[in-house]
Amino acid sequence: MLTKLLVVAFFLGAQLIISWYGFFLGKIPLSGTFFGLPYSSPAVGMFITQIKYLWVPIAINMLYGLGFHWGNASFGNFLIIIALWIAAAPIAAVIFNVAVVGEKIDILVILGLLLVTAGSVLVMAHKEIGALFSA
Repeated sequence: MLTKLLVVAFFLGAQLIISWYGFFLGKIPLSGTFFGLPYSSPAVGMFITQIKYLWVPIAINMLYGLGFHWGNASFGNFLIIIALWIAAAPIAAVIFNVAVVGEKIDILVILGLLLVTAGSVLVMAHKEIGALFSA
């Protein structure tokens, strides 16, 4: 059961890093210098940032890799792993927006988050829940 929770934690961690990185990339200046060469293009700035922060995509891919690896071992069903991976994105987005950006959440966001969380739990424990109904 611990590895199942770690799978969810890895996916949530990767999605939180993606949220932060997107927030960070959205604030990159349009011009600057790189090795003494000036540039004034957002595409060049993004490319240079990818080089400077290469560890970010590596960390994200490592978390995804661990999540999928342990997910296959724990759940034995790829559809469950993909559902958990997809469900981690809105949860991470709400956590990031509240904790970092400081945006307020309303009742609809809370309701949506509860539905996503409940759906994730149902997907994660579908065999155990099915066994309760068949007994």
